[in-house]
Amino acid sequence: MLRAMCKVGRIWWVAAAAAAVAASTASAPALAATGPGGFSLRPVYRANDFARGQALDILPAGENGLVNAAQLTQFEATGQRPPHSQDQLAPYQNLEFGYPSLTDSTLHSYYLDESFGVQPGQIIRTEHPSPAVPVVIYRDTHDIPHVYGATDAALAFGAGYAQAEDRLFLMDVLRHDGSGTLTSFLGPSCADEQMDHDQLLLAPYTTAQANAQINALPAEYGAQGKFAVTMIRQYVQGINAYITRATTDPALLPVEYSLFGPPKPWAPADVVAVAGLIGGIFGDGGGGEVRNAALLKYLQGQLGQSAGSTAFGNFKEQNDPAAPTTVVGKSFPYEIPGHVNPATIAIPDNPSAPLKGGPADTTPACSATPPSKAGLSVIESLLRFPSQMSNALVVGASHSADGHPLAVFGPQVSYFAPGILMQEDLHSPGYAAMGASFPGTGFVELGRGVDYAWSATSAGSDLTDQRLELICNPKGGPVSPTGTFYMFKGKCISMVNESFPDITGLDHKIHLTVHGVVQGWTTALGGKPVAVVNQRSTYNHDVDSVIGFLHFGEPALTHSAKSWMVGASQVAYTFNWFYVDSRDIAYYVSGLNPVRPSFVDPNLPTWGTGGAEWLGFQPSSKHVQQINPPQGFFDSWNNKPAPLFSASDGQYGYGPVYRVQLLTAQIRHQFALHHGKITRADLVQAMETAASQDLDGLTVLPALLNAVQGRHEPAGVDQMLAVLRAWHATGAHRLLAVPSDAQYEQAAAVAIMDQLTPAVIKALFDPLFAAGGTNSGGYNVLPMGFVNEPYNGGGHLGSAYDGGWEGYTVKALDQYTGRSVAQPFSPAVTARLCGSGGLAACGPALDAALKAAYQALVKANGGSTNVALWTQDANTVATGLTMPQYDAVGFRTIGIVGQPSIPWQNRPTFQQVVSFPAHRSG
Repeated sequence: MLRAMCKVGRIWWVAAAAAAVAASTASAPALAATGPGGFSLRPVYRANDFARGQALDILPAGENGLVNAAQLTQFEATGQRPPHSQDQLAPYQNLEFGYPSLTDSTLHSYYLDESFGVQPGQIIRTEHPSPAVPVVIYRDTHDIPHVYGATDAALAFGAGYAQAEDRLFLMDVLRHDGSGTLTSFLGPSCADEQMDHDQLLLAPYTTAQANAQINALPAEYGAQGKFAVTMIRQYVQGINAYITRATTDPALLPVEYSLFGPPKPWAPADVVAVAGLIGGIFGDGGGGEVRNAALLKYLQGQLGQSAGSTAFGNFKEQNDPAAPTTVVGKSFPYEIPGHVNPATIAIPDNPSAPLKGGPADTTPACSATPPSKAGLSVIESLLRFPSQMSNALVVGASHSADGHPLAVFGPQVSYFAPGILMQEDLHSPGYAAMGASFPGTGFVELGRGVDYAWSATSAGSDLTDQRLELICNPKGGPVSPTGTFYMFKGKCISMVNESFPDITGLDHKIHLTVHGVVQGWTTALGGKPVAVVNQRSTYNHDVDSVIGFLHFGEPALTHSAKSWMVGASQVAYTFNWFYVDSRDIAYYVSGLNPVRPSFVDPNLPTWGTGGAEWLGFQPSSKHVQQINPPQGFFDSWNNKPAPLFSASDGQYGYGPVYRVQLLTAQIRHQFALHHGKITRADLVQAMETAASQDLDGLTVLPALLNAVQGRHEPAGVDQMLAVLRAWHATGAHRLLAVPSDAQYEQAAAVAIMDQLTPAVIKALFDPLFAAGGTNSGGYNVLPMGFVNEPYNGGGHLGSAYDGGWEGYTVKALDQYTGRSVAQPFSPAVTARLCGSGGLAACGPALDAALKAAYQALVKANGGSTNVALWTQDANTVATGLTMPQYDAVGFRTIGIVGQPSIPWQNRPTFQQVVSFPAHRSG
C-alpha cells in the first residue's frame, strides 16, 4: 500500500510542480566560473594527503540533489535525471555481483577516489560564492564540492553555500522537522501536525533557547567553543548567500519551492534544530522504562511476582555473557546496579495505557482538511527514517598485507533522493577533511583527514531515563489528573509551561520539569496522578557535539589515535567511533552517559521526587575504548560494545546472536584464506559477503535442524529441510545470480526460511506471550519484533537483522536439546515454552510448526508441492511482490525526482575503503 501511495505521490508532485513553474522555465546561466573578488586557492590533487590514492568512498545515488524547473521539464519529457544525481548508483549496486573477483586494482570500479583536491582536467565548474569572502568551490566530475577557504571562517561560508546548492530543499525539510514546524512549511495535515507534536516532545526549543546553546559554547569549551560559534554563523551566512542568488535565478532554485513558496533565510538556531533531529534519530538510546514496566507486570501476571521478575531479566539480556562484543576480553562496567531500593521504582498503575494530556497532537478536525499531496509525499519519506544502523570492519597492521591498517566502514542511514548525507572536501588553514556530512550541519562528520580516517555506528547507550513526577496541588485539595505542579525534594513546584503555535491554530503546549519534557500523564500508587518525563542527558545541549566533529577535521588537534579520542569524547551523542591511520586502529564509544545511583534499577521508571537523581556523567576514561586490540581487528554492526557495558533499557537484542557475527566470521575467513595478511579488497569481500547473508539461516536454522534431528517428519517437510541444509552449506545468501534475474538463486530456501522462522518462534513462545496480544511482526508486550527482515514493514531500508528473536530462539532450542547456554532461561520460563509440557513438549510443537509452514508455502506457490521450485511465501503473495522485490532497497523521495530500487544488500549507505601508507612526521 505504501509503495503504491509513494508512486502516486511522486506523480502528483511532478504534475503540480510542472504546472506551478510553467511560466518560468527559461534557463538561466550557471554560477560564474570566474569573477572579481574571488580568492582562488588551487585544489592541488593529493596535496598534504598521506592516503596516496588508497582512500575511496561511495554514496548512492549521486551528489547532486538540485532539480530546477528546466530539469524537471526535461525529466518528464525524456526521463533524463539532472546530471550527477545518479552516477554513484550503478557502482554501488554492482559490488554485490562483482565482489567475488575483487582486487585492490578493481576497487575503483565500485568506489570513487577520496583523495584531497581534484585531478587535473576534472574540474567541471568553479564557483565564487561571494566577492567579499575568500573562498572557492571546485566541482569535480561527480559534482562533489571541493571547498577551499583562505580562512577557516571563509571555508565555513563556502560549506554553507555548497550544501545549499546540493540539498537546499532537504535542509529546509530537516530544519522544520527538527524545530517542530513542518506544518508551517508543508501545509496542514494530520501527519504534519503529529510529526511536529512528536518532535516537540524530544527537543522543544524556542529560537532564544536554541541560540543560547550556541552562545554558551565559548564559556563551556573555551577557544574551541569560540571557533565553533564562528564556524556555525559563517556556515549560515553561506546558506543565505545561496538563497539570495537562487531566488533570482531559476537555474539555482529547487523546483519544490514552486509549491511551498520561496525559501526563507537561515539562522544559527536552524543548525540546532537539524543537529537535534539527527542526534535524536541516530545518537540517542534508552527512554523505554514505562514500556519495560508493562512487560514486567505482564510476566508477573503470568508467572508470579518473583518468577516474573526473573523472567523479565531473562528477556532483557542486560549483560548476557554470550553476547558478541566489539571489545573482546576486557570489561567496561556501566549501569551495574547494586541492591536496588524498591522505593525508587515507579510503576504506573497501567503502564500499557496511553498517556493523557501533554501537548495536543493534532487538531480535532485535521482529517477534514485536504492535505498537501506534495507535503504528504515528504512526510511519508520522513516516516521511514531508520534508527540504529551502520557497520565497521577495521583491521590492524599485524593482519594487513602491506603492514598498514585497513578499514571498510560507514553509516547505514537508509536511502533517500536526494541523499540524507552529502559528500564534501573542505580545506582552510585550520581544517582539512573529506567525507560525508548531514546537510544543515556543515562539516565532515564521517570521513578522512590528512593521514587518518574515522567513521561511526550507532551505539544506543542509555542517555535517556523515564521518571514519574508526582503531581501535587500547591494550595492543597484535589489534584488535577493533568496538573502542572509536581513534588521535588519535598516541595510542590510548578512546571515550566511553553507554547508552540502553528498555522492551523493548534497550540502545542509543552511542559518541562527539572528532569525534562513531560510526555503525558497517567496514574500510579493506586490512582495518584503522575507525569511521565523523559530525562535526556543531551537535552539543551544538542549542538555541543559540534566541538568533537570539528576536532576530527582539525589536523593540529587530530594527529594520532589518542588525540582523535579526545574529539570522540566530546561528542555527546551515543556512537561507536572507529579510527585508522598508518600505524594504529582505535575504538571509542561516545555519549553523555549518566551515572545513576547504585540502588536504582536502570531498566524501570524511577520517581522524580528527588531521591534518585543522577550523580553526574561517566568520565571519558571509563568509556569503552581500545587501541590496537589483541585480536587484531574491530568490527561492529550496532552490537554490544564490551562485556558488562549494559544494554540500555530500550535494547532487548544483546543476546547470543547478533548480526555482527556475520562480519566476524567473514573477517576470520579472509585471515584463513590469506595466512593472516589481507588487503583492502579482501576486507571489502568480507563486508560484501555478509551483506547478502540471512542471519536466521546461519543461526536459527542450525539450532532447529539439531532440535528436529531424528524426528519423523512428513515427506514434504523433509524436502524443505533438505533445501535449507543445502542453502546453509553455501552461506545462506539472499542473492540474485545476475542483476536481471527475477528470482533469487536459491529462492526456495529463502521463501522457506522466511515462512518458517516466525512459525518456530511462535511454537516456542506463544504459550507465554500470546495472551498479551500479537501483531504481524511480534508480541505486543515485548518491544522487539521477531525478525528485522529486509522488507522492514514496507520501509525497504536496506539494513536488516538489527535485533530480533534469533537469540531467544537459539537459546530455547539449545536448552531443549541439552546444549550448554551461557545465560539460560529460568525454569519458570522453560516450563511455559512449547505449551503446558514445557521443554518436553517442544518436539511436537516444532513438528507442528514445520507442517504449518509447509502447508502455507504450498498455498503461496499455487498448490505446488515441488519444494525446489518454490519462489513465494505468504508475505510476498500478500504484497504482490517477488521475493527480490520484497527485499529491495528503496529510495525515499524528499522532493520530486526519485531513484529506482536496487537489489537488497545489507551495507552502509556511505562507505569508505581506506588505508594510509604514510603519516606526518612527528
